[in-house]
Amino acid sequence: MRGKQWIVLATLCVYLGLFVGFASADDPRKTENQRFRDNKDGTLTDTRTGLVWLKNANCSIFFEGDTRGMNSRPWQEAMTASAKLHNGFCGLSDQSRPGDWRLPNRDELLALIEYYQPDVRTQSGIRTQLNQSFDGIQAFYYWTSTVGDLYPDFSFYVSLAYGIDSHAFKMNTFNVLPIRHNRRR
Repeated sequence: MRGKQWIVLATLCVYLGLFVGFASADDPRKTENQRFRDNKDGTLTDTRTGLVWLKNANCSIFFEGDTRGMNSRPWQEAMTASAKLHNGFCGLSDQSRPGDWRLPNRDELLALIEYYQPDVRTQSGIRTQLNQSFDGIQAFYYWTSTVGDLYPDFSFYVSLAYGIDSHAFKMNTFNVLPIRHNRRR
């Protein structure tokens, strides 16, 4: 009788998700420390996607001559800032050159917030996983490179606080979080 009770209890615990601590390396339930690897050069590698993110999520000067002086900017300026970003700016020491970085597309930015515990947040509303990995992460809107299907004057943005996306007129000012492919693959 004891053996059957143990099997029922173990099955119930697995069903209720009490064994999440035994997640494998490929499991989306990875913790923040497992998901993002700090490359110690101003970048983070997303171990799930292999993409490299700028660690400074609130950079204000992306390139020589960048007169904006703040992270938030209209969409075209966000595209330009990402494309011109290179080694020596935003805390980068990765030997990147202009053209290595870009604005993430909608799916790439949404993938940052798709993880096992979607309701874990800090007091500022930013998801704990991102807050512990990125420097200066902002709670709300970040531009994507994805342009609206029906309205070319609109582009998509993602709210990191709420895990949602929508589109807005490109003249609005939202935050910039550049991305590049991992050259070390």
